[in-house]
Amino acid sequence: MNPVREYRLRENMTQDELARLLGVDRSNIAKWEAGVHKPHADMLVRLSQITQCSLDEILGKWDE
Repeated sequence: MNPVREYRLRENMTQDELARLLGVDRSNIAKWEAGVHKPHADMLVRLSQITQCSLDEILGKWDE
């Protein structure tokens, strides 16, 4: 499973809620989860803060 989706669901958030917290459009979240695009480094940092996981965890999931 895509790490953005995995951690978003773990936190019981919708794409809209995560998008609002990250300051991006919901379509960005959908594209990240679909694998169309990957978030920029600054978004990964914010995602790790929001979901309380390490960057290593998120980046490691992308290689699976």
